[in-house]
Amino acid sequence: MVGTASTAHANRHLSPSDRPWSLLMLLETQRRIRFEGYLIDRAAWELQWQDETIALNRKTFDLLLFLIDHRDRVVSKEELLQSLWRDQFVEESNLTQHVFLLRKALSRHGSGQRIVETVSGRGYRFTAPLEVEPQEPEEVATTSQVLLHAKTSVTEITIEEEETDAAPSAPAFMSQGSRRNRTRWAVAGSLVAIGLATAGWFGWQHWLDRTGGAPVDVVIAPLAGSTGDQVLDSALVDALRMDLSQSPFVSVVAPARVRATLAEMKQDPNAAMTAAAAAEVCERTNSQAVLHGSIARTGRHFLVTEEATSCVNGSPLAEAKQEVSTLEDLPHGIDKLAEGIRQRLGESRRSIARFDVPLFPGRTASLEALKDFTQGELQSNQGKYVDAIALFKKAVAADPSFAEAQYDLAATSGSVLDLNAEREALLKAYALRDSASEPIRLGIIALYHVAVTQDLYESERNYRNWTELYPRSAQAWNGLSIVERDLGHHQEALAAAEHALELRPAIAGLYANLAFEQIKVGNPRGALDTCQRALAKGMDVDYVREHCFQAAYALHDAAQVQQQREWCAAHRDAVYIRMDEIDIAIAEGRFADAVRLTPALEAIMRQRGMSEPADGFIRDIGDNLIESGDVADGVRILRSAPVDPKDEISVLGLARVGDFAAAESALRAMQSAFPQGTLWNDYRGPEIQAVIALATHRPKDAIDALERARPLEGRDPVISLLRGDAYLAAGQPAQAETAYRKVVDGPDQQPEAEEIPLSWLGLGRAYAAEGNRPAAIQAYERFLSLWAHADSNAVRLVEAKSELGALQNGALQNVRQAR
Repeated sequence: MVGTASTAHANRHLSPSDRPWSLLMLLETQRRIRFEGYLIDRAAWELQWQDETIALNRKTFDLLLFLIDHRDRVVSKEELLQSLWRDQFVEESNLTQHVFLLRKALSRHGSGQRIVETVSGRGYRFTAPLEVEPQEPEEVATTSQVLLHAKTSVTEITIEEEETDAAPSAPAFMSQGSRRNRTRWAVAGSLVAIGLATAGWFGWQHWLDRTGGAPVDVVIAPLAGSTGDQVLDSALVDALRMDLSQSPFVSVVAPARVRATLAEMKQDPNAAMTAAAAAEVCERTNSQAVLHGSIARTGRHFLVTEEATSCVNGSPLAEAKQEVSTLEDLPHGIDKLAEGIRQRLGESRRSIARFDVPLFPGRTASLEALKDFTQGELQSNQGKYVDAIALFKKAVAADPSFAEAQYDLAATSGSVLDLNAEREALLKAYALRDSASEPIRLGIIALYHVAVTQDLYESERNYRNWTELYPRSAQAWNGLSIVERDLGHHQEALAAAEHALELRPAIAGLYANLAFEQIKVGNPRGALDTCQRALAKGMDVDYVREHCFQAAYALHDAAQVQQQREWCAAHRDAVYIRMDEIDIAIAEGRFADAVRLTPALEAIMRQRGMSEPADGFIRDIGDNLIESGDVADGVRILRSAPVDPKDEISVLGLARVGDFAAAESALRAMQSAFPQGTLWNDYRGPEIQAVIALATHRPKDAIDALERARPLEGRDPVISLLRGDAYLAAGQPAQAETAYRKVVDGPDQQPEAEEIPLSWLGLGRAYAAEGNRPAAIQAYERFLSLWAHADSNAVRLVEAKSELGALQNGALQNVRQAR
């Protein structure tokens, strides 16, 4: 070792417990680790499965390494939070999300072992056995040399010198020693200079990253004073909320949650909050501060002030002021005011620089656009989507460059299934994405990949990035839930929906989304409870009632079913329960009821301005009737809607009615237009090809086509039913039995899914073909019980009764030959 100076220098190092553990591991243990077919390359910060690199964000990778390095024990949540987020305040849900992401990344092995195990009440444990590949040893010189060990923290970098001496082969001369000393001091001086420069760079980075404490949640109180326009006053508060919402450091309690909290306090949720009420809302929502704003007007000049006060004792925490010269400059003044508040509340300079996009780009701010937009958001949050769409259209007409308004117009249009309007608005939003705040930009990109490129996997990645950057964004979690649903990942969709609702318990649509996923995973009781929670909070809207109805029907709860029907009868413009009644009628073989109810619902939808969704509804009804055996009515209804070659069901309908050339042409056009389109290429495409192959007596081609759809088979039972039909037609009853069983034994037992009774019928035929008479009879009887109220002349019913009679009379061979 060198002398005491180096030793003293070494004593100034941070202890290992004070340094970021992940960086320490990178410097000290660069190794490759294998487990269950996965490979970790610490040096490259990569996780691989076979030859595929699995994308992990840095924090999730840190979590994996920490669990591996402490695999000999259970690691508590508290230890993980303290180690991965040192000197930061984060919620436990943030850790839960990273565990979720890690488990999803580690789900490709076939052993069935859960690699990251939850130990109830204690924490997490890494369970897989490891194979460690040690790093190749470096050559060690036989002469005196300098070894450098760089150890770093956020604020400093230090450098150690060590000298190792080998026995000299000849006596050293003094001149050689002098040259050696001069070389040593030159090297040392260079290292010190490098160290000082590096320390300065780290110090500058630390200054940019320095925060004033933990992230804060804030409640925004109404403005004191007025512009003279009450709607504008409210819009300016919303503009401040939107400006602050792009901050990962400052989170604004959503208006819907504020209103719900005021209702719990027995106060009018629509009245302006007093200072005392705002403080109580702050406490009840576990927030840290209230923002009290004021606006003073002198002639055409305005002075806008915001002050943050502590929820605990009312002490001032931060204040910002902004003066503007005209009414039209107020939105830009709000932008600058938000920046000042964020800085004074302690957000780092780097964070503000990264996440500080003005609400309106340049000088294009339109007060009318802002007012229409905020009123539209209010209607949307209340579930009044048609009214919200009209207001969003007014906002983008007043200011076409208003990116967030274009995005909300797209999202709300999609909520009412007006897909053409969704795409049109989304293309405009995507062109404006770089002028939007970071959360809105992420939302635009994610929705763009859903509706425009239709690449659901890319959309999933963007939603995950959004939840990583803004873990308290209900919008991000809800979007992730929906895209996971579209991919058929219903457990993941359920987890994301639960998280979204925890964050925003005052949004009606989040209750509906959660209830939908609860039904899909086989928990209708939970879905009914979720709907009733929403109703108890006053969210008595059509799409919440729909899931109450579906869950009650699945539970055979006659009283609840009747209650929802009575609500629907009292609300003449309700759409969704009426739609469910038609779907359930088809699933039960009551085709006459379905045909009778369809025109009335179509008229309601068109009267409400839902023409595009009405066309889609008609196509869907026609397709379902044909699939269930009512070909004549199905073809007639399906052809009553205009053909839209961009609509999946419309192209499927062409295949159903026998227009195979048109269906194949439209499919090729869509696959060419959307080469990355997940549904066109990996779901609807195989389905359409299989329908055509079965109709033209090519069952093996249908089987081959459906192989591509396996990753998305969890979306709904359609693919499994088709696969069973194809195997049965190909003379492979055992494989058909497996496919049908996937439907009838699956958790998804939605009452409106006609594939469930049809799969029981197919299962009976498969068992009969296998010679399993008792099982075949049982399956036929199950089908007939589900179609107990079917039309007496329904083709599938007549066939099933005939085949069951043959089985009961012992004519098993006749049934096998008939099919």
